[in-house]
Parts: sequence; structure tokens; C-alpha cells
Amino acid sequence: MKSKSLLSLHVRIKQFLIGCFMIIPLLHCSLTPAQNDFRYLPYLQHPSPDAMTILWFSNSNSVGQLSYHEADSEDQTLVTSHPTIAEALQYPTWEDTTFFNGEAPSSPYKHRIRLENLKPETNYTYTVIQGTSNFSSTFETSPDGNTPIRFIVYADSETEPESTGKNAIWTDPEDPASRKYLIDQTQGYENNLNVIRNRKPDLVIIAGDLVQHGGEQRDWDEFWRHNTNQRSQHSLASQIPILAALGNHEYYEGNQLDRYNQPGSEKAVNKYLSYFEYPANHALHPEQEGRYYSLEYGPMRLIALDVCNNSPNESNEDTNFYLLGENDTNGGFAPDFGPGSRQYQWLERQLAEAQQDKLFTFVVFHHAPYSSGPHGNPPGTGSNQDKQSGVPVRILTPLFMEYGVDAVFTGHDELWERSEISGKEILPDGSEVDHNIHFYDVGIAGDGLRAPIPGIENHQQQFLVHDDVPEVWKDGVLVDGGKHYGHLEVDIDQIEPETWQAILKPVYVFPLLDEDGVSYSRYGRRMYADQITLVRSTK
Repeated sequence: MKSKSLLSLHVRIKQFLIGCFMIIPLLHCSLTPAQNDFRYLPYLQHPSPDAMTILWFSNSNSVGQLSYHEADSEDQTLVTSHPTIAEALQYPTWEDTTFFNGEAPSSPYKHRIRLENLKPETNYTYTVIQGTSNFSSTFETSPDGNTPIRFIVYADSETEPESTGKNAIWTDPEDPASRKYLIDQTQGYENNLNVIRNRKPDLVIIAGDLVQHGGEQRDWDEFWRHNTNQRSQHSLASQIPILAALGNHEYYEGNQLDRYNQPGSEKAVNKYLSYFEYPANHALHPEQEGRYYSLEYGPMRLIALDVCNNSPNESNEDTNFYLLGENDTNGGFAPDFGPGSRQYQWLERQLAEAQQDKLFTFVVFHHAPYSSGPHGNPPGTGSNQDKQSGVPVRILTPLFMEYGVDAVFTGHDELWERSEISGKEILPDGSEVDHNIHFYDVGIAGDGLRAPIPGIENHQQQFLVHDDVPEVWKDGVLVDGGKHYGHLEVDIDQIEPETWQAILKPVYVFPLLDEDGVSYSRYGRRMYADQITLVRSTK
């Protein structure tokens, strides 16, 4: 039965559709030539078996209309949006004067519609009318129980307009001399997203550092240009929900602004929070809603954490010496994550529930606790120390082990690296079983491609692309191997009546030389030889 709010808006709109929508072919994703009414095209958030949130942003304060129906039905429902100004998305003065000659667009208007009383694991078609612009796409609700799913994880896209023409340093494993990567960061991220889209995952998960500068609006424009308005491609985010965890770059206001100083970091995070919607965490501070959350999706539970700061400031428990958090003097609302903190207590409750009712438990956050990169150094200000260290997050590993977390997805060091910790999971009945946790640094979305730091030993390392995947060259052309942009693909399937498996596949996007022998506009999907299979029983 539909809720009162939707019943009051439910209408039969066949005549309206004949007048307005017949000219719009309801393809997988379509858009009329007039796009100026949208600042950001519609995209999906907060999936559940019976609901989905659709967000979009307009340039003017005018209502929008969204119609939707089951893919195999013509029984349309019409809902009207009520926009609110997204003040956090204002262009800073320096961006306005530097890039727009004082004529930057004003803050856009946010439209949010939560579609409820939907059917689980069901395809829906939706169309949004905003002014004279029309947009159509499809989505599928999440399953209400165990069913095969696919999701994809990456980190460190770090979008900015300046990424175009900027090629990452690509250190040769056989020669320490620096090289430039074969394509620039913009093309690298675009190719990565194209491969992801073609795999048709149920979810896309980002382990932080979505943008280069969290407080620079142009960097967020670039992120959504990639994800909601791909050139000559169907919009990824309009069909597949994108989930994310906060990275240090989301707290970083920018080189030209206040960097990590308050209130600059809160201004930066408020941009992030304006774009994403997650299940409530019931934090002490309302400002911390959306910074950490838990989501059930079919046979798995995903838990996203904010580990960008911990108290006391500039201690061996702190991951960011530049950022003040909730318990620091004149700090912001970056939550602590150590034992005794509210986020830690919340995390333990989520892990206990997941152990009871889900086959697989995955955790996502930004700072890799085990790494061969610069952030694998312990926290500190001296030599062989790091002010943005991921080492303090190791304090969570015993909790992950106790409750049987299967894998942890991170970034930050921008390596492709997998580490593994062995120990004992404590089952609800008090018994113990052997258990391994896989820790991934998947920070290779469209930035970085870093090499390990000499002198840093990651004793938990099981796989590092830089060392374990040699480049193969023939006649001056790279034909295989090496560090490349990519992502982790996870497929969860049933293999026997009471047995399920999760296959974790390291995917890289290999640039292919064009016939002209100069450019790399083509690419191929390949996998590194480090596939991990996890097996779980429903008994």
C-alpha cells in the first residue's frame, strides 16, 4: 500500500505523458537537447528493497516532476519535487574571480524525492522534467534477502578540471627514474568508469578522496560531470547508486583557501554531505549524519567509517595532524574512531548485527592501515613519520577480527596492494574459528599510480602490483603488466544450496596504442592474478 504522501500525489497521467513524454524515447537513459535547467542530472542514492532516493540539482527555484513505473507496466505515478537552495555548493570567491570573471553560477537548488513502497529486486523506469529539460533512466531496488549481487570499489579519483593534461608519475619498477603515465588522469578515470558501467554492478563504492579539494566547487562539478553526464555514454549514477566514505581530501578546503583549518574543513565536508544520502547513524551531533553509516544489500552488510581524524590531536592515535575533530579545541565534527568513541561503539553494534544476519561483512574507509606507501609510516613529524598516517586505524583490526569482517576497502596511498591479517573470529555462541581479513588499497581510480616507499616494510602484504606484476614491452610498446588505473570487482553468488561465495577480482584498465602509434584512446579490461574467493555457509 502506498504511503499517504505518495497517494496524495498519485495520478493517472496518460494524457500528460502523451503530451509531454511521447517525444522522449524511454531508452536506458535519455536526455533532450535542452539541458540548461539541470545543474546536475538525476542520480540514485540510499537504495533499499522498498525505496530509492533520486536527487538532482537545478539552476532555478522551480519545481520538478518525476514519474516512475515498473519496467513491465505502464501504471505511472507522478511526484512533484520541492527544491531547496544548496548553499554549501556556492563557488568560493577566489574561484569566482579566477575562473568566472566574477560571474560564477549562484548556488543550485536541490531536489530530493524518496520513492517508497517499491517492490524488492524490481526494475523501474523514471523520468524527470525540470523546466524544459527531460531526463529518463532506470534503476533496480535492492534484494530482500540472499541473492547474487555485484559491486565495484575504488578510491582516489581526486577529480579536478586541472586533471586534463596532467599525467601521473609512473615509476619504472626496473629503473627508479620517473616517467609519465601513458594517458592523463581525466582519460584514465573516464576509461575506468566506462569499464565499470559495462559490468553493470548493483553498487559502486568509493573509499574516499572523490575530489582533489573538497572545498573547491569546480572539483565537485568535475566529479559529477564524470558520473552523471558522461559524453556519449549512459549516465552511471542515474542507474547505479554510488556510495562513498569520506577521505582526507573531502576535508581539505583547498590550496587557495583554509586548507584543513576550521571552519574551512566543515565547509568542504558540507559540500560532500549535500550530494549524498545514507541510512541514519543517530550520531550525537546531527552534523555527523552521513559521515559514517551501515547499509544492508542482499547477502552483505557494508559499513562505512570516517577515520580522517582521531583525538588527541597530533598524537600517535591521530590520522591527520592538520585537522581538528569533535574533541579538539575549536574543532569541527570529524568523529573520533578509537575505542570509547561513539563511532567505535556504533561500529561494534553494526558488526554484531552483521555477524548474526549477513553472509558477508565488508568495511570501507579511506586511510589504509597496512601499506607500503608513505602513509604506512607511523604518525609524527620527524623523519620516517607521516602527518597523514594510516597506522592509527590498526586499532580497529581486533574488532574486525572478533566479528569476522571479510574484507576492508581503503585508499590513501594510491597503490594497488592487498594485505592479510590472520586471527580468531569469536562466534555468537562464544566459540572461536580461524579467520583471515583482507585489507585492500584500491586507490587507483584516476590519480596516483604511486610506487612503494623504500624502507617501509608491510609485513602483512600479500600482493603489490608494483613488485608482483612486471611490465612486458615489445618493440617499444607496452603489451601487458604494470600499474594502471582500475578497481576491485566483487561478485557474490550461490554455489550450492547452503553455500555462497564472494569472488574479489582486481581489475585494471589497460591502455591500448592506436594505429597511429602515438595516442591511447582505446583500452581493455584485464585482471591481475590475485583473485580471492571467500566461502560462507547459510547453516
